[in-house]
Amino acid sequence: MRLPVSPRRFLLAAALPALLLAGAACGDGPDPVPTPTPTPDYGQFGPPPKLGGNILKVYPEHASTVTQASTRSPDPSRPGGICAEVSFDGTPQYGQWFRMAVDGVEVTDKLTWVIPTREQPQNGRVCYAPPEGLQPGKHEAALAVQDPLNPNAPTKQVVGWAFMVSE
Repeated sequence: MRLPVSPRRFLLAAALPALLLAGAACGDGPDPVPTPTPTPDYGQFGPPPKLGGNILKVYPEHASTVTQASTRSPDPSRPGGICAEVSFDGTPQYGQWFRMAVDGVEVTDKLTWVIPTREQPQNGRVCYAPPEGLQPGKHEAALAVQDPLNPNAPTKQVVGWAFMVSE
């Protein structure tokens, strides 16, 4: 025996799976359009260096402009030029752990150090200043912290920065 089915119920029963599928496909709305992450424009100098660890500050500061006169060091007791304030934490030979290059040329043997004490210094300042100063234009410097007794050991830290010298 067959029971009569109303056309309304039949349509509802037939449409229910389709409605469920459509609802599941829609989720909670359209996929959000991804927001693009802005890429910083560092211009001709590149990204700023990550300081900390053994290299605390660098001078001239990244992306700054300094005069040619400020890249000389007429008074060796107050060195200037390209400098860094450093920490000797974890560097038993102190200054021997630091190597510097300017415009791709190593200048480690021409560095001037200012260290407040000879007995277990905590911090120091290292500078490179050629007698004639740097030529006007863009310059790059890098300071590396590396074990002087084991040149095959991984470098502990490297900081690179760029700056402009004006006349």
